Amino acid sequence: MDALLLLLQAVLIFGVAFIYANLGLGGGLLFVPILLSTGVTRSDVAVPISLTFTIATAASSVINHHRKGLVDFRLGGTLVAGALVGAVLGTLFTLLVLVDDRAFKAFFTTILLIFGVYMLSDWLKNARDVDEDDDSKMTPPRKTSVTAATVGSGFLSGSMGIGGGLLNVPLMVYGLGRRTRKAIGTSSLLIIPTAAVGFATYVVNLAVRPGGFAWPSDFILIPLFFPVVFVGAYLGSRWGLRALRTRPVALIFIVVLFIAAGKLVVDLL
Repeated sequence: MDALLLLLQAVLIFGVAFIYANLGLGGGLLFVPILLSTGVTRSDVAVPISLTFTIATAASSVINHHRKGLVDFRLGGTLVAGALVGAVLGTLFTLLVLVDDRAFKAFFTTILLIFGVYMLSDWLKNARDVDEDDDSKMTPPRKTSVTAATVGSGFLSGSMGIGGGLLNVPLMVYGLGRRTRKAIGTSSLLIIPTAAVGFATYVVNLAVRPGGFAWPSDFILIPLFFPVVFVGAYLGSRWGLRALRTRPVALIFIVVLFIAAGKLVVDLL
């Protein structure tokens, strides 16, 4: 193992966790490109590694948001069923359909660009109410619809190693009228079981492959960097809740999103 490469990975992963813990995202949008660009050669190995990192990011974020009363555990419990179903479907999609790394990177890049354009448009319009809950939107039909829609966030989590917050946060803000910070905290809560189920599905797939169970050597990065991610996310979310407003954090995220997409485009070319 190259010590300088490990140090580079640790610095990049720490930085991603520090920022993403403030957004209700697990960080997989950048964890996966970082891993694929710094020595992990297979997407079906990078994704489960990323899923464990998203668990660490989300857990730290939940701790700090809960202290501020910004995690809705009841709502999270309602929405998690759809996310878990989606996580299994997304994992199987990557394992059975996206068997070619180029296809995976093309799929990943497309998703990045779609959400990047969407979030930039939303940021320019300044459409989100960041301070107040709109309880009139917390109706049973809306809850049912949003729960069904979280299948999509779970699918993204399982297929690409991300937390699913790209859908969870907008669904809670626009669909259920939750203020942005509460949506971020609750999204982080949803990430933990969703990513765990996705990772477990990858491990089961390894166990049933012909030739028996073979633990990928790159999985050594999980125990090495899990503490780095947890500390980065804990410090980042604690600092962000005290010092950052939503708009500048969102703009940073959008910029980084397009940078990640650009890097993957270069890799494809």
